[in-house]
Amino acid sequence: MVSRAGPADRGAALPAALVVVAVATAVSALLAALAQTEILLARSREAAAGALAAADGCLAAVAADLPAGWEFDALIAGADGIPGTPDDGARPAPPGCTATLAAAPSAAGPPRAFLRVQAVAGTGRRVVEAVVTRAGSPGVPALIWLTQPGSLQEPRGTLALVGTDAGRPAAAALSPLAGPDDPAGLDAWLVAHEGRVVVSPPGAASVTVPPPPVADLAARLSAAGAVPGGTLVPAGTPPLALTLVAGDLLVAGTARGRGLLFVEGLLDITGTFEFSGVVVVSTGIRIAAGGRLDVGGGVWLGSGATLAVDGEARVAASADALEAAEGLLPLPRRARLASQHDPP
Repeated sequence: MVSRAGPADRGAALPAALVVVAVATAVSALLAALAQTEILLARSREAAAGALAAADGCLAAVAADLPAGWEFDALIAGADGIPGTPDDGARPAPPGCTATLAAAPSAAGPPRAFLRVQAVAGTGRRVVEAVVTRAGSPGVPALIWLTQPGSLQEPRGTLALVGTDAGRPAAAALSPLAGPDDPAGLDAWLVAHEGRVVVSPPGAASVTVPPPPVADLAARLSAAGAVPGGTLVPAGTPPLALTLVAGDLLVAGTARGRGLLFVEGLLDITGTFEFSGVVVVSTGIRIAAGGRLDVGGGVWLGSGATLAVDGEARVAASADALEAAEGLLPLPRRARLASQHDPP
C-alpha cells in the first residue's frame, strides 16, 4: 500500500527548504566575503612588498650617490650651503622616493649622518632610517678615479693597470677604472684598446663611484701648507710631502716623488716620472712618446682633465703608498651605510 504525504507533511517541508536556502545563501555570502578579503590582503601584501623593495632600492641609490669627501656638514647644509634653511639635508632621489640627510651625534671616530628615505609604491608606503659613515679605506677601490669618461684619450703608447698589491698579495685586487658613469662604458674602453692597455688581473671590472672631490682637496692641501715644489728628486728616496703645483708641471728628465702631488695644470711627462702615493690633476696628464710614468698608489682626474698616453704608463695598487699619503693629509672617502631600521 503506497503512503501519500498529506497536506501537513507538505507544509512542514517548505520551511525546511527555506532554511536550507537561507543557510546556503549565508555560506555563499561568507565565502564571497572571505574571497574578497583574501584579494584585498593579497593586494595589501603586494603593495607592502613593493614599498619594501622600493625603499631598499632608494636607500641604496641615495647612499651610493652621496659625494665622496670628509665630513657631512656641507651636504646637510643643502645646496645653498647655509644651515637652517628649507633646503637643509635634501638629497636627490629616484622617482617615488624622497630622502633627507641630518646630523647625527658623533663621538670620536668617523663622521656620521642620519639618512631618512620614504618610498611610495602603489598604495604601499615605507620609511627607512639609516646611519651613513665614511668608508674605512681612503679614495676608491680603483687605480684611476675619473670625473668623466671623456678623460680617457686613445692611447698611442702602452698603459698597464695592475690591481694586485705586491706589498699585500692577500688583499682584494683594485678595479682598473672608477667614475660616476656606467662602468660598462669604461670596460668597453679597456676592451677596445686591449692591445695597448693591459689590465691585471685580466678581466677586472670597473666600478661606479661619485667623482673625486678635486676642488675641496686642493683647498685642504693649501690649508695644510702644501709646498709648490722642491719635493721631487732625480734619484734616491724622495721626501714624503704634500705638493700643490699652481700651474703646469713639466718632467723632462728623471724625477721621483712620494706622498700627495696635486697639479692644477697639466702634468707633462717627456722624461721618466716615478711617484709613490696619489697623483691628482685638474687639466690632465700627457706622457709623450719616449716618456714614462710609474705610479704606485692612484691617479685622480678632475673635471675636464684628460689622460693621453703616447709613451709608457703604469699605475699599480699600493695600500702602503695610500696610507703614507693619508698620514700627511686625510684623504676623501666614499659614504657607506653602517646600519638601517624601520622607525616605529
